[in-house]
Amino acid sequence: MKKVRDTGEPPLQGRERAMAEREPGLDAAGDVSPPARGGHDALVDNVDGIVWEADPSVRFIFVSKQAERLLGYPVEQWLTEPHFWLEHLHPDDRAWASTYCHTAVEQCLPHEFEYRMLAADGRVVWLRDIVTVLSKDGRAHRLQGVMVDVTEQHQAQERLEQTVSLLEATLDSTADGLLVVDRDGHITACNRQFEQLWGLTGLAACTHDATLLAAVREKLKAPDAFLSRVQSLYEEPSQESFDIIELRNGRILERYSLPQRRRGLITGRVWSFRDVTERVHAQRTQERLLAEAHEAIRVRDDFLSIAAHELKTPLTPLRLHLELLKRALAAREPIAPERVDKAMAQVDRLSALVNDLVDATSVEAGRLKLQRKPVSLLEVANEACSEFRGLSAEHAFMCELPQEDLLVMGDRGRLSQVLANLLENAVKYSPLGGTVRVSLSHVDGNAVLSVADGGIGISREEQAHLFGRFFRASNAPVSGFGGLGLGLYICRDIIERHGGHIWVDSELGRGSTFHVSLPVLTATAQWEARP
Repeated sequence: MKKVRDTGEPPLQGRERAMAEREPGLDAAGDVSPPARGGHDALVDNVDGIVWEADPSVRFIFVSKQAERLLGYPVEQWLTEPHFWLEHLHPDDRAWASTYCHTAVEQCLPHEFEYRMLAADGRVVWLRDIVTVLSKDGRAHRLQGVMVDVTEQHQAQERLEQTVSLLEATLDSTADGLLVVDRDGHITACNRQFEQLWGLTGLAACTHDATLLAAVREKLKAPDAFLSRVQSLYEEPSQESFDIIELRNGRILERYSLPQRRRGLITGRVWSFRDVTERVHAQRTQERLLAEAHEAIRVRDDFLSIAAHELKTPLTPLRLHLELLKRALAAREPIAPERVDKAMAQVDRLSALVNDLVDATSVEAGRLKLQRKPVSLLEVANEACSEFRGLSAEHAFMCELPQEDLLVMGDRGRLSQVLANLLENAVKYSPLGGTVRVSLSHVDGNAVLSVADGGIGISREEQAHLFGRFFRASNAPVSGFGGLGLGLYICRDIIERHGGHIWVDSELGRGSTFHVSLPVLTATAQWEARP
């Protein structure tokens, strides 16, 4: 303890006596002396903070009584321990706070900073220290300051940061893309999912939604409708909205929009985007399959009705012809050959219908078998033309066949079946007669067999369905156009199994030409195919 001069006056107590004994400004050693306490003591001690004074090394020479209330250490401890401030700083703040303070003191600069101190009971107290540096001859000789307790503010800030962190984590973890804008269109928040949904990058530097709208416009199937809806919502801020957006890349988004409110006032708008591509595609697939199922049921019912009619049609005249033959036999009358021929014609018709049903079932199950060997298309075409010339008096059959033979590897019976079906259709769909032309040509390594008629033709819309099961042209007259609608379906399967292709050129009212293309058998292949 420093010695005290004897003035002959009544002794003073403690710190007051020591302060009174010193000369103003300097103590016996020439150091800065603490200020004498006067009539402002009560005012200083009631300040909501620690009023303090120290030398340039931050050795306290004065602290107000709030020091003990805030940190729990007696005032005397602040004054008697040379390194009190440094030793009671929080370990994490000790190095930087000390360096910061001493740097400012050396430069004689006032400064303000926040740090943590450890209270006597172990609490961590945040302080904001506002420091004034008094200088003399360009050097600091005294520090004065106020330490204010800001622990509650820091705790509130930490809670706010935790809340914001949780909100950001929640926004980034949600499956929806979120965008928040104020009333003027300035972006206030968005999450990563929003960037990913729209394929955008660098949104941190984007401050206005006008930039976003320009960026997404090229990604939309209907950009004008999209932008018009955005504009209408900005014009009526209280509106809510939901719609579906389709992108050019095939993805589908649901768009929700709600006004953002604060204390009852609309402050902006929240946009939410959800990728529903898989769900919508699944729903559309389900709807398509359901429609196809209903259509299949309708086609089945129509087919059963047609099949019942077609199978019944030849039975009636067949029964009649058989009854007439039975009566003739009973009466021992001579039997006219034409009656037998008519009965056999109905049997052939019934047999053809049954064969179509069997073949269609085999095609559907993939069990249609072929017996392949080299087949002369020239012979197949000549035989078919010869057979059909005697079947229709109203039609003329012209065969435009080359001199060279064209061989293909295939099933002769099935190929004859295809050509017969095409000729039957040419006759059937030319009810007024006319010429049916059969031609054969060699084109780019393929044999192309064509059957042309001048009949009713087929519309372009129906041509796409022509080779499907149970198809019957809608423009066909009701009478005289029997059949199950299976012929071309079976023909297509036969030709494709031969590695070929079948198609049609047609125009309503101007007839149709069916083409069959099959790969020609090369000379080497012909030699290898010999038995």
